Amino acid sequence: MPGAGRPTVVAALLISCAVLAAALSIPAAARAGTTVGPAQINAIGHPRLCWQAGGNGSAITLERCDPAVQGQQWSLTGDGVVMNGNGYCLEARTGEPAGVPLNIDFAGQCGGGAQGPGQVWRYRAGQLASAGICAGAGGPVEPGTEIVRSGCPGARWSIGYSAVTMTGGRGSGPAGGTFAASVTAANAASAQAAYDVAVTFSLPPGLAVSGLRADRVTGSGWRCGVRTLTCTGTLPSGASARVTLTGPLPAAARPGDSFTVWAQAAVHGTSQHPGTGPSAAALALAVRAPAPPAPGAAGPGSPLPLVAAAAGALLAVGGALLLAARRSRAPAAGR
Repeated sequence: MPGAGRPTVVAALLISCAVLAAALSIPAAARAGTTVGPAQINAIGHPRLCWQAGGNGSAITLERCDPAVQGQQWSLTGDGVVMNGNGYCLEARTGEPAGVPLNIDFAGQCGGGAQGPGQVWRYRAGQLASAGICAGAGGPVEPGTEIVRSGCPGARWSIGYSAVTMTGGRGSGPAGGTFAASVTAANAASAQAAYDVAVTFSLPPGLAVSGLRADRVTGSGWRCGVRTLTCTGTLPSGASARVTLTGPLPAAARPGDSFTVWAQAAVHGTSQHPGTGPSAAALALAVRAPAPPAPGAAGPGSPLPLVAAAAGALLAVGGALLLAARRSRAPAAGR
């Protein structure tokens, strides 16, 4: 029948348009990869001051952090687009001089690289950079200060908060021997990744450390230095690291003695959530009695080595006398 296929074609077109509209309503950058956030962007060292922006074309300022304010919620998409909770994206204002305030808009529907390099941002070591510039503070880190185009490295920002805590442990070692003891640093599963975490130990008088390592690690990039008594690395959300130290016990330590080692965690690349704790932990180190020697083994002060030496000497003397006696009889037998 003529025209019978038209409803089917129209329906297909309507469905295609609906799918396209739905796709266009989501920025391309948000569809391409993993998104960090939504979270508040705050100044490292000033966790209670956050980025805030309003609508299309507005500048970004530092304001008192309030999680209920949509304009303080930011997401960094897998394609590098920084968007606030009102649906607008951060522009680097490519070509403008340093000191010009950054702003948000909806240019190109926040398509990221498709719109140009000024919508693509990279976050690394606290720096938020785009097209050769960094996001910086236009004045003192205080409420009302604008976020501006700045040279790199610029101000250091934290996207969200980490929540790293320390858990103490126990360790021990035999008198006259070596000890081993551990603490654990962990980041909450609900927190953002904690960058540049440092776990540092403080020793009591008389105790020395010869080994320091991070094991049972679910974070990344952990390195330790015995000289500084510090291990550093990254703890993603829900990750942890056990840090173990070893060394000789003092010569004067006796069974029943104990030492207290303190461990402190500091996060230098992410702001800790206000109120997170504890960031320090005590480690109790006990001195125990040495293990008894195995049956037949010669322990310290045992007479067995002397007895064995004496027996060996007697055997050697007896053998020499016997040999001399045989030689003295040999000429007599010949006559």
